[in-house]
Amino acid sequence: MTAIPHQHDPAALLLICDSCGSAYEGDTCLPWITLWAVAIGAGWRGRDRAIGPHRCARCPA
Repeated sequence: MTAIPHQHDPAALLLICDSCGSAYEGDTCLPWITLWAVAIGAGWRGRDRAIGPHRCARCPA
């Protein structure tokens, strides 16, 4: 899937898992580069572009 605009702040993004559809937003509304860095630390994998693909920590590669 992709990163989509956050409902509370369109300048911030919500990361969506391509496998299960779960969402990740970090602790607050974050711009893409910061969100991706935090998501990597939380176990997310994938391409470092907002267009994906992305996988959450629970989904297999």
